[in-house]
Amino acid sequence: MSAAIIRNGRVIDPANKRDELADVYIADGKIVGSKSGIQSPRAEIEEVDASGLIVAPGLVDMHVHLREPGFSHKETIESGARAAAAGGFTTVVCMPNTSPVPDNPSTIAWIKDRAAVSACVNVLPTGAISKDLAGEELAPIGSLAQAGVVAITDDGHCVQNHEVMRRAVEYARMVGVPLLDHCQDYNLVGNGVVHEGYWSTLLGLPGWPAAGEEAIVMRNILLAELCDHHIHCQHVSTGGSVRLIREARARGIKISGEVCPHHIA
Repeated sequence: MSAAIIRNGRVIDPANKRDELADVYIADGKIVGSKSGIQSPRAEIEEVDASGLIVAPGLVDMHVHLREPGFSHKETIESGARAAAAGGFTTVVCMPNTSPVPDNPSTIAWIKDRAAVSACVNVLPTGAISKDLAGEELAPIGSLAQAGVVAITDDGHCVQNHEVMRRAVEYARMVGVPLLDHCQDYNLVGNGVVHEGYWSTLLGLPGWPAAGEEAIVMRNILLAELCDHHIHCQHVSTGGSVRLIREARARGIKISGEVCPHHIA
């Protein structure tokens, strides 16, 4: 029987409301005990000193770019999974920014098969909202759900057509998967590359008004309420968006958001 004891780590376990210094005893790949001062049952057990480190259940990253198929020069399922494992992530949700776009069950099957043989973590695929991520014609959301997607999203492409978006949310509700949307009103944003304001003016960079994001966040809140279904706002970058999401959640609307590290660094 293989066994190890991780000693003196900060054990964080949200499910059991734990945040304390403790040892963790592992046998045959399973945690069999966690408390302070665990006694080693035999001398040859490996011990790891985790002083100053965090010991936690495997983390989940809801937004990764594995870029396979089609863009393996940027990332592969194998390399992305290895990077995730190195950072403590045991489950990742991959976006549909690949070629071909996973707007059909066949591409979803390819991703799942590839992950099964090359990934060292759990890889959960998303399917596209629209065909070719173009925002004009819905992908076969029901078939994608049957193929095993955990969500639908056009990732970095915002669905501009409100009617298309409404139908997507309705279909997503029927098949029981959340919808993830990048919030960007193309008419307001134009060619902006940074938030509009003092620094964009000083640096001579085209500005992106906060309203260009917040208008779509508000659109999504209204659709989440109308359709009674969960919409997740991707790449949230303004305080106004955070306020809108917080207020909507307080009213019981099924809306959530995420932020990129470089937006808060």
